[in-house]
Amino acid sequence: MNRYINYMNVGLKHLLNVILAVLVTVVFLQVVFRFILNAPLAWTEELARYCLIWVTFLGAAFAMSTKAHIGMEFFVKLFGVSIRKVLYVFATIASLAFFLMMVIQGYDLAARSMTQLSPVLRIPMGMIYMVIPLSGFILIVNMASQFTKDFKSGGV
Repeated sequence: MNRYINYMNVGLKHLLNVILAVLVTVVFLQVVFRFILNAPLAWTEELARYCLIWVTFLGAAFAMSTKAHIGMEFFVKLFGVSIRKVLYVFATIASLAFFLMMVIQGYDLAARSMTQLSPVLRIPMGMIYMVIPLSGFILIVNMASQFTKDFKSGGV
């Protein structure tokens, strides 16, 4: 199972690189056309915004796989090992509940927004909002994987 999760995260990393490259290119084009050619492109700002939204949500999901999210280690290390495990389990359950809400409510939001079109690009806004349940699912998978690794290795 860990092999498939690793494949998912490698694919996610490459997708993030592509989205970030598109974001940088679009913002560069926006600056060139607006300030050098005095002919701003209407679609660049909107596409850059949507790329930033996708990079933010998917980046958070990818960061979970590398344990790159910030934590409250200072306070946790004040307690003994048994209490640390309890706190870790509680934090994991609370996080998983939040990520599950992201999936459920994000899917509902995306489904309701499929008829609304973006102003310039004319793409369904539900496609933009679909990153919320997608990243929630990836967060759940990565957190569950990390949780099982931590408990198997005893590194809580």
